[in-house]
Amino acid sequence: MICKVAPNSLARIFEDLPAQLPADQPVADGVRWVLSGQRRSWPTDEELRTAIRTKRFYQQGQPAQRKLVLQRLEESHEHPEPVDFAKAKLTIEHVLPQTPTQEWLDVLAEDGGDPVERHRELLHTLGNLTLTAVNATLSNHPFQRKQDLLAASHLELNRQIAGTSRWGAGEILARAEDLADRAIRLWPGPVGAHQVEKARDWSLLHRALAALPAGGWTTYGEMAALIDSHPRPVGVHLANTPGVVNAHRVLGFDGRVSATFRWADADRGEVLDVLRADGVRLDEHNTADWDQWLSAAGIAELLGLDATGLAGEPEDADDYDIYSGRFEEQLEMCNPADEVQGVDALLSCWLELGGRFGFGDGAKVTSCFLLLDRPGRKHVWPFTIYPTYGAAGYIEVVFLHLATREPFTDPAIRDELRLRLNKIPGIDIPASKLALRPSFPLTVLADPANVRALGEILRWFRDTAER
Repeated sequence: MICKVAPNSLARIFEDLPAQLPADQPVADGVRWVLSGQRRSWPTDEELRTAIRTKRFYQQGQPAQRKLVLQRLEESHEHPEPVDFAKAKLTIEHVLPQTPTQEWLDVLAEDGGDPVERHRELLHTLGNLTLTAVNATLSNHPFQRKQDLLAASHLELNRQIAGTSRWGAGEILARAEDLADRAIRLWPGPVGAHQVEKARDWSLLHRALAALPAGGWTTYGEMAALIDSHPRPVGVHLANTPGVVNAHRVLGFDGRVSATFRWADADRGEVLDVLRADGVRLDEHNTADWDQWLSAAGIAELLGLDATGLAGEPEDADDYDIYSGRFEEQLEMCNPADEVQGVDALLSCWLELGGRFGFGDGAKVTSCFLLLDRPGRKHVWPFTIYPTYGAAGYIEVVFLHLATREPFTDPAIRDELRLRLNKIPGIDIPASKLALRPSFPLTVLADPANVRALGEILRWFRDTAER
């Protein structure tokens, strides 16, 4: 969770694990050995350290999971009079506040660089977070006031913060290093990689490609998701296995032919010409038409297979609790800084309203669901944010899914959401889309006024969904 690595394939990994445990090792050591296999994705100690310094921990996982990480770090101090976490009403506090005063920005400026950008970089990182029962009292007060309150805390995490003379970038990063040392001791990384897995059965991949309809294409990542593998071995297999039908219609995550593509059998000529002959539409940049793209879930349905866990909605919320590093990377890579800041502000607003996030793990593009849990009822989400779709990012309004969840089964309520959105410049959703998944571009979020308006719409959505 700390490193933002999606927990793909855990069910299958754990099913296979008992038979792979070495007979000559204690169980705990054997589990670590098996999970350190060549094809396992397990962050190293250094990757964990980097993540603690740089990743936005506050926007990862569920609230209880974030608190558990901080609780375990606190317990690592082995205080002789430990806090009873079951009874303590603790919440997560940002020491450097989410809404900084000029005094806070002046402190950040002392460490060099743009203080506003430094605030954005450090705000949600683990080094700036702690547990407290006086969150509302701390608020965005100057650090000296927070010092007094934290010094009276029974938590060692807070006493360490209170023992510093200031709270700027240097102090946050220094604390991150200390927390990283503790995390590495608590949760050691993998031992040397080795092969422990059985040979893969590629028959499902071959069946899936043979089922592609005329003009249809997919990506290495979608095929990997379908067969529970990784895009790289899928690419290697297709490049070295003659006779696989439609292997050339597996493209890169950007919808273009991979730079390393080669025919595995007889040379059929220029692959772009073959794709066009197959009905795949290509633009002037040789990018395939995304309207012809088939996801892992879509191909599974063609084969009559269960698409659970592959579909574009977070039905199993536990599969989407990791704040995907891929989402953040694609967001920042494909969109201007003002739009990225707008997305960050919108996500922070959703957290403050009591929502949480889910993340899609498609290979073409990841996505972020703004989820709202409702005890006794199915969770709902108003938007899905896509950081890229072969180009710039967009926000999808999920009327299609809302139409199956009360109270949004009422078309009038969905239409009210549409009308509220249409008041924002740059959004124009027709009434004919109330049962579909219309979208608007992330360029809308470049204007802070639009972000604030969307925040009010999210507040209305939450209140409506919970009534």
